[in-house]
Amino acid sequence: MVSVKTRLGAVQGVDRGKLQSFLGLPYAAPPVGDRRWRPPSPPGPWSGVYDATRYPNRALQAPFPEALMPPGGIPGGTSEDMLYLNVHTPKADKKRRPVMVWIHGGGYTLGSANDFDPVAFVGQHDVVVVAINYRLGVFGFLDLSRFGPEYAGSASIGFQDQIAAIRWVADNIADYGGDPKNITICGGSAGAGSVVTLLAAPTAKGLFQKAIAVSPLEVNPAPLDIVTPCATALKMDEKAFFNHIKAMSGEELFKFQIDAGIGTSACVDGVIIVKSTAEAIKQRVNPVPLLVGCTQAEGPMLTEGVVLNLGSDPAVFAMLEAGMSPNIGGGNAARYKTFLDKATEGGSLEDRLNRVWFDCFRSYVLRTAQSMTDAGFNAWAYTFAVPTEHPHGPTHGSDVPFVFNSLDPKKDGELAYFYRNEARTRRIADMWSKTMVRFMRSGNPNRWGMPSWPTYTAQRRACLVLKDQPAIVNNPDGNEALAAYGLS
Repeated sequence: MVSVKTRLGAVQGVDRGKLQSFLGLPYAAPPVGDRRWRPPSPPGPWSGVYDATRYPNRALQAPFPEALMPPGGIPGGTSEDMLYLNVHTPKADKKRRPVMVWIHGGGYTLGSANDFDPVAFVGQHDVVVVAINYRLGVFGFLDLSRFGPEYAGSASIGFQDQIAAIRWVADNIADYGGDPKNITICGGSAGAGSVVTLLAAPTAKGLFQKAIAVSPLEVNPAPLDIVTPCATALKMDEKAFFNHIKAMSGEELFKFQIDAGIGTSACVDGVIIVKSTAEAIKQRVNPVPLLVGCTQAEGPMLTEGVVLNLGSDPAVFAMLEAGMSPNIGGGNAARYKTFLDKATEGGSLEDRLNRVWFDCFRSYVLRTAQSMTDAGFNAWAYTFAVPTEHPHGPTHGSDVPFVFNSLDPKKDGELAYFYRNEARTRRIADMWSKTMVRFMRSGNPNRWGMPSWPTYTAQRRACLVLKDQPAIVNNPDGNEALAAYGLS
């Protein structure tokens, strides 16, 4: 055990040799009872020594996919009381180390601060990592603004939680050996989408200095109406439906979400997330350097999930394609369809959906990077293309272990689900994690041992392709794809 005096009181954490972990620190009051669907409020004080030796609750969620489960499972139970974070630091001293705030992915319905252990990353690079929870699903992204001004911004409660957690870090991380003036927000998948979305949140301005987005997807351009169809299905008026779900326990509300098939509804709500990413960048809402990219084969893992959960009904595939096509085509779904038909001619329905997934991620990566540099800010784009024997290839989420160099040379077997833990992958993971840290420290990923990496511009479209030997490739996507994305 290790004890530290902080501005909030005494805290006891876990001494792990090369690092110290302070687990389950509250950054907001429990969002239960009247606080459900309300903005996060400050946590209450504690007396005595706060026990930060156990992992906190995770948000209510479905079981993690077994194939992707880390060894030993994910610690912590699930509960509506889950607004906690985990601080991992070399030492809770007065040193001012770069800080990463990790925002987990999971489609805004899955995941937690407990999903991974950044022991290698923290110990090797002398940095602080703070992993945060935030409200998910109907608890975090349900538009209830029609029920009164107190619910304005309810469609972005999950984003409000993220902002509150980052604010806690800015206010308190100096007590744990971190630099409150050098905070990088970083996330994967929905966490990456959150990172880019927070560029459009005025209430987050000044709380972070850099941003890393690992496979981001764009949020909906406006709140989805979940209330009307649910109330209609239950044969209730909308106010009665609202009172009905307010009276549910957290477990009952989560079951309702699952039974009703309510999916992701993160959005530009106009209150917290005030603009689209492109408009926010143009208007300098949160102008910080950005590192952004995706994998070479985003689709196969996601398509597999669709098939496992929804089956391979062509109508389901067509619905997903129709939902994503307008964003991919920069508002012109017909233009993108022409490109897609040609790019996937002769392939299977799964091949076509794989391409749609990839284009959805890739178009947003390139559009965001170009918006940044067009506005006079620095942005670097990359493609994760590390070869693997797995049939999915370098697919969605397979790159996260490389970001954190979470390969233990003393352990045999698989790195995760997608890569073998062998000398080649360990070398690449070491190289890539050092690039992340270089960006955290300086706001520029360029470092010795890597190719000279220029910012992404419409003129050159330089992209770092991460593989066995990293290379800078100009316009790796090709002019036809760029035209289909509305970027030519």
